[in-house]
Amino acid sequence: MTNVLWLAIFWAMQVVAALSFKQGSLPDASRTLWFIIGNVFGASSIWFMMELYKTMNVNVAMGLAVGGAFLLSQLATALIFKSNLSFVQYIGLIAITGGMYAVSAGARTHP
Repeated sequence: MTNVLWLAIFWAMQVVAALSFKQGSLPDASRTLWFIIGNVFGASSIWFMMELYKTMNVNVAMGLAVGGAFLLSQLATALIFKSNLSFVQYIGLIAITGGMYAVSAGARTHP
């Protein structure tokens, strides 16, 4: 259960970082403020990945953490900034989900 919490927090923080960087790229945005926010969330989220490394195989932890963060960041930016994803891009997101499942299938925790 703890691993699920670490993953969820990591994913949420990575999504906030991605959204912050996108917001900072807009013409009327305060680039410095959004750059700082994005880096605070992005860099500090690594602590949660390190917690995953303590209890999971590093390859599984990295696959789930990075894959999920990318997947959720793509969906969040598409939804919030109304960028339309093509059919092929949706297939790519489904493939990432399948890859996350494949990486974690049969994985065991380690002490």
